[in-house]
Order: sequence, then C-alpha cells, then structure tokens
Amino acid sequence: MTITPIRLGDALRGEGDREVRTVLADERRKLVLIALREGAVLAAHHAIHPITIHCLEGQGELRVGEEVFPMSPGVVVPLDAHVVHEVEGKPALVLLVTMFRDKK
Repeated sequence: MTITPIRLGDALRGEGDREVRTVLADERRKLVLIALREGAVLAAHHAIHPITIHCLEGQGELRVGEEVFPMSPGVVVPLDAHVVHEVEGKPALVLLVTMFRDKK
C-alpha cells in the first residue's frame, strides 16, 4: 500500500470567483476542494452518494431547502445522497467535500 499525503493548499490556483478541484478520486471516495470567492454561489445541485461538506476557511452559507446553515472554519455538515443543496461564499469560503461511494 502506498500512502500519498494531499497538500490542499497546493490544489487551489486562485483563479476566478469559483474554483473546483478534485484532489482525490478512487473507487471508494472522492475529495473535492471548492473555493467560492467574491460572493460566488454554487447553484442548487445534489450528489448521488452521501457527502460531508467541511468548511476549511472563510465564511458562507449552506442552504438545504428552507434551512440555512452558517459555514465557518471547522463546521462539517453531513448530507445523504440526493439532498439538494446550494452554497454561497459570504464573502468567501473554502470547502472540502468528501463523497462516499459504494464499493464496486
């Protein structure tokens, strides 16, 4: 087994108001780093697998239906598969999303 640490700070390039980078993808999990800058919004969408949304930096909001969850460093929100959600940087935020895939 080979272990390769992931340096999240190296994954973002600082380009534009919204940046989405997959930092790991294998058969069991997927890690996606998301930066929302200047009030950018990640429009309503859903994942086909359960996820966690972990705020690493900044401030923003996660909206699930009528509920609004303030996002700040250290906040982790677990969501079941197919839950529609939207995220907004207020004013900016960096998230790490972990998707848990079924074993093939």
